[in-house]
Amino acid sequence: MNVPPPAWAAELPPCRDVWTAMRDGVRLAATVWLPEPRGGHPVLLARTPYGRGPHGPGLRLDVARLLAAGYAVMVQDVRGTGESEGDLRFLTGEAADGHDTVTWAAHQQWCDGQVGMFGDSYLGIAQLLAASERPDGLRAIAPSVSPAGLHDVVYAGGVPRLGVVLPVLATVIAPLQRARRARLAPGEHGRPDAPPARLDEMLRRLPVEDQPEIADAVPFYADWLTHPDPSHELWRDAGLEARYGKIEVPALLSTGWYDYFRDSTVRTYHALRDRARLVVGPWTHALRERTLAGRDHGEHASGEAVDWTGLHLDWFGHWMRGTPLRDDAKVRVFVTGACAWREMADWPPEGEAVRYHLGDGGALGPEAALCASFLSDPGDPVPTMGGDVLEFLPPGPGPVDQRPLAGRADVLRYTTEPLPAPLQVMGAAELVVTAESDAARSTVTGKLVDVCPDGREEILVDGVALVADCAARPERVRVLLGNLAHVFRAGHRLRVEVAGSNFPKYARHPSAARITIGAPSYLLLPVAGRPRSSRGDVRPRS
Repeated sequence: MNVPPPAWAAELPPCRDVWTAMRDGVRLAATVWLPEPRGGHPVLLARTPYGRGPHGPGLRLDVARLLAAGYAVMVQDVRGTGESEGDLRFLTGEAADGHDTVTWAAHQQWCDGQVGMFGDSYLGIAQLLAASERPDGLRAIAPSVSPAGLHDVVYAGGVPRLGVVLPVLATVIAPLQRARRARLAPGEHGRPDAPPARLDEMLRRLPVEDQPEIADAVPFYADWLTHPDPSHELWRDAGLEARYGKIEVPALLSTGWYDYFRDSTVRTYHALRDRARLVVGPWTHALRERTLAGRDHGEHASGEAVDWTGLHLDWFGHWMRGTPLRDDAKVRVFVTGACAWREMADWPPEGEAVRYHLGDGGALGPEAALCASFLSDPGDPVPTMGGDVLEFLPPGPGPVDQRPLAGRADVLRYTTEPLPAPLQVMGAAELVVTAESDAARSTVTGKLVDVCPDGREEILVDGVALVADCAARPERVRVLLGNLAHVFRAGHRLRVEVAGSNFPKYARHPSAARITIGAPSYLLLPVAGRPRSSRGDVRPRS
């Protein structure tokens, strides 16, 4: 992955390369930048599989500013990547390696005994795993766009996150691994720059675990796709569920509404609530721009406007130097639709779970009769149209217009009347459908859309659920759509879309299925500003 160097990269002082020995004797390579004057400084550490340059993927902070503020910065190649020894295990083992690295750094003469950790995605969960081991010297962490475990990386609703896992492994990790092997053993591993198979061909291949183009570089991929059970030992070492209670250091958690690890970050916030802060912007996994998929969220929406590095300096300064927090909001979220930041005491805020029932004729509102069916055909799956997807997965992430899907018989649409007043939604939305299938196993996907008066149909959140054992009788299926903070403006309409696929974001089921949904089927929407004790069905206003 080619990342152009930021302007501040030219301002960095000379660095030093160091080797850190893990408990099993494997040595990991790292680069250290030291501020002036020389002496002991608090250290900010990032551990990455993507290369330890100061501006690689996941390293979003301005290193020059960190140094100017008096922090030493250490970036390490995780095991089996870059110049580090060992074999890449992809998150497995990162708890122990992170512990050993933090402990080593805290005892160096250029460290004052305090270590903080930062970084995005893989670098984010590596912090959480390390923190669960409670290493000496670790004072604070700042995981951004972070999954909640290896299983969480690979699966959603029991279905592989194909549009995340396969592109990342095929276009980023596998090429890095091949280049590393060629560098360590020239001539033994073929051309490191050999072009891989076309990604679209790999995504469409069935079975999904059969990917010979990457089997040499990332042999763990096939194991992932053949062990969907989250309780399998394959996932245990790289999961956070059993580790949350061991994390004692304060955590600055951040994500975006169009980040595919958005709900994972919120789940981590809930687990660490008494020692965590949460920031959510109108962003994707990798982009923090004000405009996304043609929707301009305003001049205050971007990461630059937020001063991303400054936010982290504030956080680490408080926990490592005792300075007061300038921004002490427990939760800070950007409300889409309203295009404004809001500070909150917790997430989600007080509200009511309101039911919008799916009804015959495409109505979405009061409880009504419902019987509708569609054929889900793996040979012609419903294409992914935006949402929380990879930046290079066409047509890209964000509130993409869904009108290109109009006319497909395998997408059921349910829409409210135009809203007479704004509707503020904050929390996790869920779709519950009563489903019956003529196949033993299939998938059901759901999508929440904001239909604008000008006709634009913007996706907000979506989800998928694996459907099993509903061939004999209807089953209640829960599709977790995800967290959002959004204002549906007056004149806008809510829409729910139900289908059997959302490809390639989620792996399609290999068998065709006719899926029938009936009553009760409803959208469960967290409407802010109403007491949670009050729960009921939406009724049209006069």
